[in-house]
Amino acid sequence: MKSLILKSLAVVLLATGASCSKDALREYDKKQQLDAVESVNDPFLLSSVIKQTSLFYQGFGYDNSKLPSAVQYMQRNFQGGDNTYSGFKQPSDDLYAALNILKLIDGSIRLTQERGSKSHEGIFTTFRVLLFSYITDFYGDIYYTEALKGREGILYPNYDHQSDIYDHLLVELDNANALIAAGTDPLSNTYDLMFAGDKVKWQKFTNSLKLRLLMRASAKIPDAGAKMAAILANPAVTPIFTEADDNASISYIGSTKDDSWKGGTLNWVDYSEYDRRRPCKTLVDKLASLNDPRMKVWIAPIEQPWTSNKAQDGQSFTTTDPNGFTYSSTWEFIDRSKSEIAAQSANILDSNKVYAGFIAGMPGDYKNGNGHYNTTDGGVVGNFKVSKYAQLFRQNSHPLLKAMVMQSDEVEFILAEAAVKGMISGDADTYYRKGIEYSLKRWGVSSEDITTYLSQSSIALPADNAGKLAKIADQKWLGLFFVSTEAYLDVRRTHLPDMFNNGNLSTYEFPSRYRYPGAELGQNRDAYDAGVSALSPAVDNEYSKMWLLQ
Repeated sequence: MKSLILKSLAVVLLATGASCSKDALREYDKKQQLDAVESVNDPFLLSSVIKQTSLFYQGFGYDNSKLPSAVQYMQRNFQGGDNTYSGFKQPSDDLYAALNILKLIDGSIRLTQERGSKSHEGIFTTFRVLLFSYITDFYGDIYYTEALKGREGILYPNYDHQSDIYDHLLVELDNANALIAAGTDPLSNTYDLMFAGDKVKWQKFTNSLKLRLLMRASAKIPDAGAKMAAILANPAVTPIFTEADDNASISYIGSTKDDSWKGGTLNWVDYSEYDRRRPCKTLVDKLASLNDPRMKVWIAPIEQPWTSNKAQDGQSFTTTDPNGFTYSSTWEFIDRSKSEIAAQSANILDSNKVYAGFIAGMPGDYKNGNGHYNTTDGGVVGNFKVSKYAQLFRQNSHPLLKAMVMQSDEVEFILAEAAVKGMISGDADTYYRKGIEYSLKRWGVSSEDITTYLSQSSIALPADNAGKLAKIADQKWLGLFFVSTEAYLDVRRTHLPDMFNNGNLSTYEFPSRYRYPGAELGQNRDAYDAGVSALSPAVDNEYSKMWLLQ
């Protein structure tokens, strides 16, 4: 089988230090695009596109700590610059990683058009929209209509305005839905890693993705509500995710590094990287305040929790989480007569608790986390006073570990928000509660525990719309746990949950975008300058506002 992965963009070579002239590199890029996918069967192409796109998306959820730290799912307790958004200060080459997958997708679309494989063409188009929306959502104006046109001699593509890109993406999704429905080509239940050959579920994903984009751009698209209502009005033609298992995600196999969860033992042989990623206090406190059963699924008990009860000092206990992983903990009395404990008194924020997280914006110094003082035994990244993530996230594969792109609970929360804002008809509370139910089910919570959780007064939506939106945002944020790309874009759009002054973050500004890759400045300067001019202010930094945010 021919290689499915196309050669890297010339600009990527530039970014990694190639010394060729820009014209030579652009001609090289053109040649490589002529060597795109040629005669591989549709099923092989489908499996490759699904895998590459899903792993790309999930890579920003946990492995790369920039986004999960920004939305306070995670904090680093060693080299913790991501805790204060420092990763946004550097130009981002994620654009090129996305474009490399888009090369494969565009080559696949050309082949399906030649073969008349409409269903496959529609699916590839949906992934095309997903990746181009990722690019424009993070950068702003970027090339779209002239992207990947090396075959046609376009070596210096112009940028499209973000508003135009969004218009085109929405049309592409309409076309994708129609193509999937009209296609007579069968989908392989073996190579369709996401929906096992179910065309209706591919339509559901396509139309659900359109709901996501409409909500994201709802402040800029006057008829966004009408477009959403039109989708909902005709479920036979434009079905969406409505069931708990309507999820655009794939499972990890766990046999090699490439097909395993990034935090597992095949990718991280020792525990250092796992130990360096800790749950944020924002997340742990929210779960605790709601008596949320996902706490025990996601978070491990503290190894040496603080107690104010001297009688508990030195007492050990074991905890077994819902997935069968066992943890040992030993209480330690807050004895301020000991100088080393007295010196940490101001940092002891969580006592008499089994779960605790690092405060948001914590410097990359594990010693200050919840009064941890035993640095001799703690090692370089150790901290016995703050929870780790559950052992679930140390596995190579597990039924609950997925490379997640879009889940059914996200759709319900989108509809709940739209209903509160009057964009669509329907009961916001029904959508909201269904979203919570679906998220809990996805993490293995029992029906009985779901019923108990939903019956709490703390879950009920208040009477005022602002309160409703805040509650919906809280649960959507929890539902997007480790789907950090979407969590970031949602927090950026809504400013909910209100996390911007948590912990040590009061002096830091929340970033609005990625900086363009350095190769764009050096090799595609005219387009780059036009893209920067559309920002407000017209400066290529992480604080300038793109069209979506202006």
